[in-house]
Amino acid sequence: MKTILFFFLLALPTLVPCLPAAAQAGREQSEALALYRQANTAPGGSGLRTAIRQQREALVSGGAFQFGTLRTFDGHNVLVPGLRYHPGLHLLEVQDSLNTDSTHLWPAGSLRGFDIGEAGDKETPLRRFRSRMVKEGSGGTRREFVEVLTAIDAGPMLLAWLYSVAPDAAASGHRPLVGILMAGPGTTGGEPLRPLEPTQSSVLHLFGSRSDDVRTFATEQHLDYTRPADIARMMDHYNRVAVVR
Repeated sequence: MKTILFFFLLALPTLVPCLPAAAQAGREQSEALALYRQANTAPGGSGLRTAIRQQREALVSGGAFQFGTLRTFDGHNVLVPGLRYHPGLHLLEVQDSLNTDSTHLWPAGSLRGFDIGEAGDKETPLRRFRSRMVKEGSGGTRREFVEVLTAIDAGPMLLAWLYSVAPDAAASGHRPLVGILMAGPGTTGGEPLRPLEPTQSSVLHLFGSRSDDVRTFATEQHLDYTRPADIARMMDHYNRVAVVR
């Protein structure tokens, strides 16, 4: 693909780490590029694009392309004319910067994350998705794009939506998106995000020795333990206190 974005990707493996700590980043970039190439190489890429067209109702934001930003593993933020996310296929489809009729596919794990919209847009609030390890029930861990609800995605605590396609079709015949509330460490370490039951006991349990402080904050601010937006505010308070102390 003769595009600016593609040439940028091809250059990733040539980046030479300047510090020993950059070795991990170099491995992440190489793995990300391998995932990207695999998703965009025929015949797999053609099959994935066909699946996206056939399951448009399961795309986040109704299936329309929206302006956004890619966050790559080498620390770059790349503006793109349009993107849309398909949770069922674990794929982000991105319009090419030079030819919007052409698209690139980015699986979970090929990016640090992406943003839908633009910061400061009052009509269309910014939506932040990040690539994180998740764990549900007794199953193993896997990498997924999750939508971040807390003010920052780097911790100490993170709250996010994990989207999937409903197993059963609705009356219309379509399988709608469903969201599972996930919580866990905000840092990108090995500990995965896990489902969170929106109850007072489950939420306060997350904060350990600082649960009383968070309870007081929630009472003063009249926050509801069953509302994800209010739980995110509790976590934002905890994150500020944890960093300061």
